[in-house]
Amino acid sequence: MEPLRIKARKDSPDITFDPQSGNFTIIGVSHPENVTSFYEPVVKWLTQFKIEIQKNGAKSVKPINFRLFFKYINSASYKYMITLFQHMQEIFEMGVPIQIVWNYEPGDEDMAESGWELIEYSGIKAPSVCEVCNDPI
Repeated sequence: MEPLRIKARKDSPDITFDPQSGNFTIIGVSHPENVTSFYEPVVKWLTQFKIEIQKNGAKSVKPINFRLFFKYINSASYKYMITLFQHMQEIFEMGVPIQIVWNYEPGDEDMAESGWELIEYSGIKAPSVCEVCNDPI
């Protein structure tokens, strides 16, 4: 399956989901004017990815390192993160190893708390951590 790549803009994050490497990243700010039109292609890609896993088996997929680093995320985008985490949980339940890393800037305790809350609200059972990140790249 082809990777998903969405370039960052002033109001939206850079998104790269690369099944060949197992690196899935969302980095930047997230407050697009139309959150649905921005995140629906991501949801659609994950839905197709799950179909590919069902067709080819979990062993055909590399373990996923899902890394998120937001400098700012609005509430509408946050709701989409819950949806993305739920998709990741379904992929995890299909037998694909997943590690979720929610990064935040040093001293940004609000963003750290947002990460832990997202893990809790989404119900994801895949290994998940929230940790300080000095280098978003």
